[in-house]
Amino acid sequence: MKHSVARWALWPLALVLSGCGGSGGEDRVASRAAARTGADATAGASEASASADAATASASADASDASASAATGGFDFATWVAANAACKGEYFADVQDPAFARTLSAAGIEVSADSTIGEVGPGGGSLTPRAPTKLFGLPIVRVDYDFGSGSTFAVVVRASAEQARAAIGARPLAQVYREYYRLGVPTAAPSEDTPMPDIQFVRDGDTPGTQEIGCAAFDM
Repeated sequence: MKHSVARWALWPLALVLSGCGGSGGEDRVASRAAARTGADATAGASEASASADAATASASADASDASASAATGGFDFATWVAANAACKGEYFADVQDPAFARTLSAAGIEVSADSTIGEVGPGGGSLTPRAPTKLFGLPIVRVDYDFGSGSTFAVVVRASAEQARAAIGARPLAQVYREYYRLGVPTAAPSEDTPMPDIQFVRDGDTPGTQEIGCAAFDM
């Protein structure tokens, strides 16, 4: 009987002790959950920071490319040469613009000392690309230009006569052109108003292994 009473008396104490043990377990679970939440937040912040750094680097690269393009105003010397050699450009207007000298310099083009870039009126000169540049796949040595009563835009390339002729499909020109040009392609049929239409031409260059491909216009 004494033992039975003792057991009944001990049960409430056991329940109290059990409750205390359960509270400690919950605290440890909460602590671990908080730790995991903190770690996840730290990892998320690190990923966000890395993403922001990558975005900043990409934006900086884009800005650099944009600045480089703006420096030349989007000017492409090879495209400009090809258009004028095909009688489809207006180089004589470009070379009379004072700002064009800066455009050429930014594009890495050397302008001859006797060039009239930026001067209004008849003129001429030579333009030499510092970097390898091609016309019809042929390396460009330089561009010679002059304009006045007529105009000539001649691209000096390293090529054989056969390569230069094939590049534009040159054929014998009419007798009226023969004083200066023998092979080329007229840009239009002659007429009463325009007896000598502009021509694309090919001719020997001034040094062995070179040819001139270009456009000639006549004030007639």
